[in-house]
Amino acid sequence: MPLQPTSPETGVERQRRRLKAFLVAGNVGLGLVLFALVAWVLESSHKNHALQARATAEQFVAIAAANIEAELRLVDAALLMAGDELHRQGFGAGAEDAHVNELLASRHSVLTGVEGFRVADHNGLVRWGNHINAAHPLDLTTRDFFHQAKSSTASAPVVSGPVHSRISGNWVIAVARPLVWDGAFHGVLYATLNTQHFTNLFARYDLADQDAIALRMQDQQLLAWLTPGSPFVGAVGDRDVSPELTAAVAAQPLAGAYRPRARFDGVDRTIAYRAVPGWPLLVQTGLNNARFFAQWKREMRTVGLMASMAWALGCAATLAVYRFGRRTLNAVAELDAQSRRTTTLLRVAGDGIHVVDRSGHMVDMSDSFAEMHGCSRQDLQGQHVSAWDANQDEARINTWLAGVRDGDRQRVEVQHRRADGSIIDVDLHWRAVEIDGQLLVFGSARDITEKKQLVSSLKESESRIRDLYDQAPCGHFSLSADGRLVHANAMARAWLGGAEHPPEWRFAWVLDRPGEERFGAHMAALVTRGAAPEVEVGFRANAAMPARWVRLHSTAVQDAFGAFLMSRTVATDITVQHLAQQRVEALLRDQAAMLNSDIVGMAKLRDRRVSWKNAAFERMLGYAPGELDGVSMEALCAEEGDHAKLAPDKLAVLAQGQNYRADVRLRRKSGEALWVNLNGVQLSEAESFWMAVDISEAKRAHAQITHVAFHDALTQLPNRLLLLDRLQQALAGAERSGHTVAVCFMDLDGFKAVNDAHGHDAGDRLLVEVGRRIVLSIRATDTAARFGGDEFVALLAPVSGDEWRAILGRLMRAVAEPMDLGLPAPVRVGLSVGVALSGGHVVQAPPPGHPHRPAQPPGADQAHMLLSDADEALLQAKRAGKNRIELAPVRP
Repeated sequence: MPLQPTSPETGVERQRRRLKAFLVAGNVGLGLVLFALVAWVLESSHKNHALQARATAEQFVAIAAANIEAELRLVDAALLMAGDELHRQGFGAGAEDAHVNELLASRHSVLTGVEGFRVADHNGLVRWGNHINAAHPLDLTTRDFFHQAKSSTASAPVVSGPVHSRISGNWVIAVARPLVWDGAFHGVLYATLNTQHFTNLFARYDLADQDAIALRMQDQQLLAWLTPGSPFVGAVGDRDVSPELTAAVAAQPLAGAYRPRARFDGVDRTIAYRAVPGWPLLVQTGLNNARFFAQWKREMRTVGLMASMAWALGCAATLAVYRFGRRTLNAVAELDAQSRRTTTLLRVAGDGIHVVDRSGHMVDMSDSFAEMHGCSRQDLQGQHVSAWDANQDEARINTWLAGVRDGDRQRVEVQHRRADGSIIDVDLHWRAVEIDGQLLVFGSARDITEKKQLVSSLKESESRIRDLYDQAPCGHFSLSADGRLVHANAMARAWLGGAEHPPEWRFAWVLDRPGEERFGAHMAALVTRGAAPEVEVGFRANAAMPARWVRLHSTAVQDAFGAFLMSRTVATDITVQHLAQQRVEALLRDQAAMLNSDIVGMAKLRDRRVSWKNAAFERMLGYAPGELDGVSMEALCAEEGDHAKLAPDKLAVLAQGQNYRADVRLRRKSGEALWVNLNGVQLSEAESFWMAVDISEAKRAHAQITHVAFHDALTQLPNRLLLLDRLQQALAGAERSGHTVAVCFMDLDGFKAVNDAHGHDAGDRLLVEVGRRIVLSIRATDTAARFGGDEFVALLAPVSGDEWRAILGRLMRAVAEPMDLGLPAPVRVGLSVGVALSGGHVVQAPPPGHPHRPAQPPGADQAHMLLSDADEALLQAKRAGKNRIELAPVRP
């Protein structure tokens, strides 16, 4: 049927509804596509992160298994070598225990983490090795590994499960080998490793927070466990493992990885395990997935946000298209003629689009073209090209336009003049197009003024950088894989001699012998592994350059396939530091010589316990090397008084930065006391340094000198000086308590006759015997002294009433007894005594010039007066007939 005529409005309305439906459907489809794309991207990213976590865990567990295998192989090698040496020494055929123990100690000393290194005889009794009780040897027959080793015919060692050591009390595993020679079983050689050693080994790994690593036996018994940041601690010997691990090990005994569903401490981890090659051990690592999937979560948020933004932008674009389409439908007729011109203009890429006719006048332009020239569209509309071309006039432009044909095109750099007169550089693309019989030139102009300025600036910067590179205070150079010089800055060239080197020249040729070896290893690692640690090398001195030491830091430059191209090396001159280090090492040798002095003992104390000492300090106290480790300061002191001198309150001056010095008695290991002069200084809050000098001989000499100064050389009784000191002390006590002090001045009756008849030697023996009898006759609180010749003084304190009379009567009777001096007959002497009593108060001193008034301080006056009174009373006793006691009157 014929179509009904449709009004233009009806056709536009229908196209509008079709456009709306199409745009809505497009937005819905875009949303579904974005959703599917986001889901696919996140799923792929999640799988990649999970694979990365698994690969990292497998690599980590492989390193740990290799480390444990290396340590156990070292222990087994020590066991094999020790077994061979025991065989050669005749073990089991009369080898001396000392030789066996010395051999075991030498092998044990090179092993790390080995707690015990011992040998059990064929009966299972541990008789050799460290920390054994020879009187009560340990019985190994209760341990399974002894019987396994005894019956083993394999070349591999026997490894025990975790057991409590009966020697140290620690959890250990045992590595054992049977001692079998000529078909006879002689015992078991074994080493015990503390399971804490493996935990300490794990602690050196770069474990992140909540990562976990464990070592188990093949039967799943736990040996060691470490989980940084987690309170969970596995018990040694525990067999409680996840079903996933049990299933994984059953399927793949040697190595595997999985991600468990159940989490014993709530942390999501990727688990990898690996059997230790050649050993019944399994290493298990668990890496916290939080650090691997944190990036994935960020990606999930970012991708979701970007997809949402893309869909929102699509909706916004749809709305804009809808509005634009609605306007376009209303103006389609008017834009039809312009569409070809606009399409051609839009083909030309550039910032400022403009159209000129064959006569060179502006037909149309973009806003950006007008803005580039600093004016409006109206100002440029209809203008000739010469109005903005800075180098061509109108005639030359017209001549050029006359030769332009349809389809001609060109790119050229020109200069344009802006409205303000300034000149800009322009990158111009133009094309000639004939439309409706009219030739038009379409141009796209881009302002490249700033670009050219930037290029110029970059060239200048490159020149400055090249200058910095050449004038840098360190050497920069690159070497090929075989050590040829690729390029170098000026500093490096100067170090290498400053001249151009032939193609066959090698960098190693300028190095000294040690530096050449270190550099060879450095380059080998760089070429094979792509990285190498820093290395220090020395340049040999020659006519072109002096000796020099440098530190090399190199990185590898590789191609897209990872092949080594050249090194990128920075060389830092460390000649000054190297020479300084040599001086420091010399000083350290001098310091070590000083610290190992044979005269001065030195020790460091941490928390008042010995943490270090030199050999002189050990010899001084009679200890063997190592026996003083950890001994407290108090345990070294001989008496309580010495403890007080080293009490914390006495040592407070150390914290103030002062030295502390004191004479202290220390006790040797044998129990003997010795005097030392201690000089200490604070090193830190908990540590101090002490120097000790043995002054025992000086102390003994001083005591002997003191004794000689205060005692009579013949009788060894106190002399006048010591008597005066004790008399002053007794008088001070009497004044406080009110008791009496008696000073008894005594002179022998008949001494001169014995001395004249039998000689001075007999007289001296008589004086010694009299002194002995006087000491035996008086009390412990009294003092007997000799003043010279045959004069003696007895100081009786304290006395009450006539108590002194009974003491003197006993003394006179003792002296009057016959004395056997080795003469043909015993001799007898008598005793005259003058007594002066203190009244319990201080009396006045004798007048100046009195024979018993020495130049003493005022506090000694009463003592001198009592001696003077007693001397006067002695004279009275002599005059009255001798062999009697005369009491001096008490002073008022």
